[in-house]
Amino acid sequence: MQSFLSLIKNPAWDAVLVFMLVAAGFFWGISGGKKKMALGILALYALLVIFPYIPIDEIFMFRAGIFLALLLLLALFLIRSFRGAAGYYGGLWWEILVLSILAAGFFVASIIKLAPEDVIKNNILNLSPWVLQVFASSAYAKLWFILPIFGVLFL
Repeated sequence: MQSFLSLIKNPAWDAVLVFMLVAAGFFWGISGGKKKMALGILALYALLVIFPYIPIDEIFMFRAGIFLALLLLLALFLIRSFRGAAGYYGGLWWEILVLSILAAGFFVASIIKLAPEDVIKNNILNLSPWVLQVFASSAYAKLWFILPIFGVLFL
């Protein structure tokens, strides 16, 4: 409980980034509908399948930037391809909130997975212990890769 209170008093940059991703996903879901959020999550799954075959052996930040650019491009193409199916369906606010939490967690876990093992192990990125525990540990990372597809299917 004490670590949670210290996180609220003095938030680390990565914890603020995770909160901003959840908020951005929530507002994107409110404005675009939960079907567009679902297509964004599916684009992230598709990119995770394709990305290991792209010959990029550069530093982590360069790979993460290319990953983000390709994700935006793939999400735009998927939304454009399913234009009729992705019409506005706002959904309930709690469904959009759950999808935005799942999407943000999935995105953060995917970006951390791009980093080499020694970068995460030695904490070269200066990630907070909370972010390392929730998104980089193998048990939680597996959940972040599995739960969003169930959110897309059942919400």
